[in-house]
Amino acid sequence: MAATFIHTCYRVLDPARSEDFYVNKLGMKKVGEMDLGSATNHFFALEEDPASPMLELTHNHDQAEPYDKGNGYAHVAFTVDDLEATVGDLKGQGVTVTLEPKTLTADGNDYRIAFVEDPDGYKIELVQRGTMKVGEMYQ
Repeated sequence: MAATFIHTCYRVLDPARSEDFYVNKLGMKKVGEMDLGSATNHFFALEEDPASPMLELTHNHDQAEPYDKGNGYAHVAFTVDDLEATVGDLKGQGVTVTLEPKTLTADGNDYRIAFVEDPDGYKIELVQRGTMKVGEMYQ
């Protein structure tokens, strides 16, 4: 089976607040939306490329309470060119930082990470580009 990873989906309470975070703070582009009647799906990507994986943010119009994230969700991750500068910039914009930049060692490799939260409390890992030696996409 030839499969292509196309998106990850979160449910959000306030799509405008989420769009501000993902577009103005993380630098993603809004690439489309789908009106489903009782819900609207908003799609974001790092590139306007049909092959680029997207983040789908679903706004269920009748949802008023924050979503329960359960105990299985961990995070999504983005690589950045300058981890310290990115975290400093996000903090300056009021983004919650849950882990300051830190060096971890695995398999003899040091890599740099930090964690922030989006407006709905979803964890986002930021990885210093070139430090996590897992696959070509991290180089």
